[in-house]
Formats: sequence, structure tokens, C-alpha cells
Amino acid sequence: GECASHLKGTNPENYTYCDSPYACAAAPIVSRKWVPVIVCHLLHGAKRYSEIRRVVPFLSAKVLTENLQEMEEEGMLQREVRNSQPVEVWYRLTRKGEDLSHVIRAMNAWGERWLRHGSEVTLKVQSER
Repeated sequence: GECASHLKGTNPENYTYCDSPYACAAAPIVSRKWVPVIVCHLLHGAKRYSEIRRVVPFLSAKVLTENLQEMEEEGMLQREVRNSQPVEVWYRLTRKGEDLSHVIRAMNAWGERWLRHGSEVTLKVQSER
């Protein structure tokens, strides 16, 4: 498949010491802060930009647009401009994006186990954007 060479650390050959080199190489792509959230909403079908914006209201328009562009460049989603009045921009997952449904389900199972009933996960995260 295509390699996301513009993202650091996405070459599996860099992780020969690891038992899961492809997981390590995929991490910079699928662990970007908003990718799982956007994928989760698009798994239910194509959405207009305004619909995505509405279901993720805490995400600024600028950051949403940047994430959608990056995901399109990665081949995870397809952007379609419809010449209606007004012009509509639709986003749909590609096969590569749909394959992330397995990752989303695994993340959900982890979250159900560890983020329920008052349990909390504390991460020291550098601000991505």
C-alpha cells in the first residue's frame, strides 16, 4: 500500500525491534487527536462538512479542515464537491478509512473498560494543535 512518508515514524522498517512493527508505524497516523473521532462519524456514511462540524462542535473549523485534508492525503477519505446551490462538500471514507473500524471498536472496548465508573486515565500530552 501507500506509505505515509510525510509523517515521521510511519515506516515499519524503523521498528524492527518491535513485535508489531506495523502497529508502531501506523500509530502516528491513527493516533492523531481527531482522526478516530472523524472516522467514527463517517463510518455511518458520507457526511457534509457542516454535519461533521455539528457533531464535533468543540473542534475549530480550522483544525477540522486541516484534519480532513490530511486524511484525504493519507487516502482515508474522499472529498466530493457537489455543484448544488449552495455548493456542498461531502466526505466519505475510502476502503482504507473503513478499515479503521476495527481500531475504533478496539479503542471503544478499551474505553468501556478503563474510562467507565469514575475511573480515569491521566496522560501528559503535548499540545498537538
